[in-house]
Amino acid sequence: MAKQLNVFPECYVDTNLVGFILGGYVKHKSSCNEVVKAVNKSDDFAIGIIDADKRPATMDPGFHEYVLSQKVDGIRRHIRFFIHDDEKRFLFTVYKAMDTFIFNAAHSQNANMNPFGNPSSVKDFLKYTKKVQAETDPTLRHLFDEIKDYPELMRFRNTLKYLVKKQYNIDVEIAKAFFDGTLDNDDLAKIF
Repeated sequence: MAKQLNVFPECYVDTNLVGFILGGYVKHKSSCNEVVKAVNKSDDFAIGIIDADKRPATMDPGFHEYVLSQKVDGIRRHIRFFIHDDEKRFLFTVYKAMDTFIFNAAHSQNANMNPFGNPSSVKDFLKYTKKVQAETDPTLRHLFDEIKDYPELMRFRNTLKYLVKKQYNIDVEIAKAFFDGTLDNDDLAKIF
């Protein structure tokens, strides 16, 4: 049985994707406020993944965004990375939401969208993700495998894997380098 990780995704689609990436069980929360509260209160290593809602949850004042240059994904960037001063708590926000990120990645990667009814918009894709058990849906897992080479997803995946592997021995500069793409899959393989 896979280990349960101190990683808190907000939505069911997020939970499925992050579980797919990390190969472990994550601690699903039902709202961004619950995720941020769990990470804010944690005295241990913790990662939160939330949608970039119109009314953002209140992060602990120790969190600071690692701002990427516009050269990294330009204006189409979906994921932001926040690092706490204690260097053991981290938050990722996904704009507008994880469904949007996945849909855009699928179109960019020319993924097979037939199982989802060939949605022409995020709204159509949401019809699928809202009606299935998105937390464990194998069709979504197949899609994640198809989009795994999407550059922003690769950087997110590498950053998550690095953070979870190192937990209390994290070099924040290395985590930032995975997030901005300075370090890649080959570098991750060398660390492990």
